[in-house]
Amino acid sequence: MTAQIVFHGINRSAAVEAAVNEKLEGLAKFDNQIGPCKVTVTQEGHQTMGPFTIRVDLVASGRNLIVTRTNQDVMAALTESFDTIRRSVVEEADKRRQH
Repeated sequence: MTAQIVFHGINRSAAVEAAVNEKLEGLAKFDNQIGPCKVTVTQEGHQTMGPFTIRVDLVASGRNLIVTRTNQDVMAALTESFDTIRRSVVEEADKRRQH
């Protein structure tokens, strides 16, 4: 499973793409029904000085999950957003198992 990764105001980054795909693969351990995923990486401002905003749109257990996190460090923003998504995915998978 791979994510659609869109970059705004920042050059495409192989390191960011690899990190997104690695984190997405990690989510599959919690839910084998993960659907489409779109990750948008935006750098606010100009001249490469502004913070980075990561938006993750993911379908898990048939529900749309959307998380947005902003940080001065692109990898920190990515980690924060996927940590939040992981909690939601685990919650949804737990709910499904209980029914």
